[in-house]
Amino acid sequence: ARLPQGPRRATATAGANPRELTERQQQFWEMLEEDLENEVVPEFGRHNLDRVFEFVRYCKYEKEVPELPDLQEVDQEYFPGLRAKPWWDPADVGGDWVKKVQDGLPYVQGELADLLEEQEELMVADSVKNAVMGAGWSGFRLQRLGDWIPKNCSQFPETVQLLQEAGVPLAMRGVIVARQVPGSGVAPHSDGRNIFLTAHFGLSIPEDCDITVGGETRQWIEDEAIILDTSFTHSTRNDSDEDRFVLIVDFWHPDLTVPEREALEYVYDFRTKFEQGKIKYSPKMPTGFWETLEKYSAWGGAYTEEDISRRSDGKASSIGGFML
Repeated sequence: ARLPQGPRRATATAGANPRELTERQQQFWEMLEEDLENEVVPEFGRHNLDRVFEFVRYCKYEKEVPELPDLQEVDQEYFPGLRAKPWWDPADVGGDWVKKVQDGLPYVQGELADLLEEQEELMVADSVKNAVMGAGWSGFRLQRLGDWIPKNCSQFPETVQLLQEAGVPLAMRGVIVARQVPGSGVAPHSDGRNIFLTAHFGLSIPEDCDITVGGETRQWIEDEAIILDTSFTHSTRNDSDEDRFVLIVDFWHPDLTVPEREALEYVYDFRTKFEQGKIKYSPKMPTGFWETLEKYSAWGGAYTEEDISRRSDGKASSIGGFML
């Protein structure tokens, strides 16, 4: 799921109307920005979060996304100042976690073999069937939007332990064991965000399988990792007569600082709770409202709902903000 935004728009032309947020989207950003200022800025300092607030401006359509490299597609969830290339060397993503996960792949492969032997039907538990993914792709998700899925993790306990102990800087999108059946492929597409990279760890890789990212085609390597940026157009194919299995791990872009990662985790966690209805919109009171309320309260003249209704003459928003 994406951050709340308006409809997509064609390339801007002179005199064209800019995209506008819906009322619900405006409510989301009003609450989120207030929380960022009150909860996140005091912890990390405003100067350490300048790019996060610029990211927010892109999301709200207050800034146009700059010209991007060929075959990179990012709509409005654009984070400025990050290196952009379709393929990455594992040595360039920071830390030694890639090597640690590679060394532990036999545990993942063993748990996958057990699942396929005992409950193969579960491999379609979190599959997406559409024109892009096609009918041949299926997946078993272990983590989604920053939360481990207990039922699924119970099938891969050693895999979960491996990822946690390796110190993978997991991004909000998740962890998934993915299958591509023979004679199928994923159509060219972009995932539209530049804030994370993706590692594919080869679990079972037959011949005649490959993935194209940003116009460059490479093969998966069994027992090793390839690193890609899925904001670049990418596609896959499996022309073999065997299933292909990879462990997909999304992780934060290495150019993000720790404060920026923490702030982005806050943003996307807030988004998830907002979409789930766990966070309700509360109108922002005008400047000085509570001081005025306290002044009247001291003399026994505090506002009541009835008083507000009587005095507003249809203009209650001047006192209470948005009327829901």
